[in-house]
Amino acid sequence: MTTAEISDEEWMAWRSYRRLAEVITGRIVRDINDATGLSGPDFMILMALSKNPHGALLQRDLLEYLEWDKSRLSHQLSRMASRELVQRSRTHSAGVSVSITQAGYQLLAKARPVHTESVRRNFLDKLTPEDVHALIAITGRLRQSDSGVIE
Repeated sequence: MTTAEISDEEWMAWRSYRRLAEVITGRIVRDINDATGLSGPDFMILMALSKNPHGALLQRDLLEYLEWDKSRLSHQLSRMASRELVQRSRTHSAGVSVSITQAGYQLLAKARPVHTESVRRNFLDKLTPEDVHALIAITGRLRQSDSGVIE
């Protein structure tokens, strides 16, 4: 397989995207952490769990959704369980179920409006409606993968 060269302009697009994603995500995570004590991974996991019936997912489904390695997720869930944000329980045949606790729901309820305001301030307020539509089109193309759509 031959690899096409990447032009200076293409490298600039890639680096700009990467840096922008890191900076904006960092600002949003910092706002959430300052208001609630939740880390970025804490927030991602609590959001994923809260979107499912009964606030629970199988650990393997959470692993697939987040696209993390098994060790990273296991350590993160252990930290969150020690803070009583999530609970893990073994099911009979399906493996380990991860569920959000009442404390997890309470912190998530506090974090959601902070997240919304921070996304608005750090990202959306800087875009025109045309920019938003273009970004949706671009990310839609990029989300397509050989194995299906990236969530």
